[in-house]
Amino acid sequence: MPRLLRTLGAASLVAGVAIGTLNDALPQRTAIRSGEYWVLAGDFHVHAFPGDGTLTPFALRDEARRAGLDVIAVTNHNQFVAPRLIPWLPADSGAPMLIPGEEVTHAAYHLIAVGIDRRIAPADSVPEVAAEVHRLGGVAIAAHPGHMFSGYDDRALAAVDGTEVARAEPKEKYRREFFEAFERARRLNPHVAAIGSSDFHSSAPLGDARTYLFVREPSAKGVLDAIRAGRTVGADDRGQLFGDPSLVERVRANMPAARTDPHPWRRQLSVVLAWCGAAAMIL
Repeated sequence: MPRLLRTLGAASLVAGVAIGTLNDALPQRTAIRSGEYWVLAGDFHVHAFPGDGTLTPFALRDEARRAGLDVIAVTNHNQFVAPRLIPWLPADSGAPMLIPGEEVTHAAYHLIAVGIDRRIAPADSVPEVAAEVHRLGGVAIAAHPGHMFSGYDDRALAAVDGTEVARAEPKEKYRREFFEAFERARRLNPHVAAIGSSDFHSSAPLGDARTYLFVREPSAKGVLDAIRAGRTVGADDRGQLFGDPSLVERVRANMPAARTDPHPWRRQLSVVLAWCGAAAMIL
């Protein structure tokens, strides 16, 4: 039985690698200009390995490229191991940017910190965490701020730089709650950023919901500045756009290319097979 398990594990691992390399050519992406800004596509809620995601930062960078993204944030729950690997990635001028971050996770809220250089411990309130994010030079984004979280009162929504308003959420109830939270935040802060995120762990495609950013420079600094200024448009998996109406119209007029990989399910299947194969061989 152990021998059979190892054989099946090896076959699964080989199959996963083989499927993952099908049509593996990485596309070249041309940056888009809109007036004085570059328009970038980003996903700021992405989980990685080691941590609570299945793909390493290296693999995520390639997957982001296939997904038509220019920038992603690596944001594991209350952990900062995977983001420390980002500086070790080989230089590639054509690859998407990876920005370190964390999903600060508390029973009353989840908050995405983007552009920080160390782990932030959960605190009793969102404003306390947002203040620490700002002290470290990052931006604070309310993660799926629906009614399931008691921590997103008006004081909390006034403290964040952006809220997730666009997601690939199957339940209409939650989609409405995310939109309502964004509208509340916008009344408190007219410049709050509209954010679209995938909350990628392993199965849902990276960038199925995304954020379009109007940046003055295509850099991590430019990305963070655009979020702080609210120069963003959130796009969900249905193509709905959220944010400042003038920016929404600019995105519609010059929509950046989306996913170039026509078979994302192959990528997901390859990951599952590879992990199952590796586990079987170890056991």
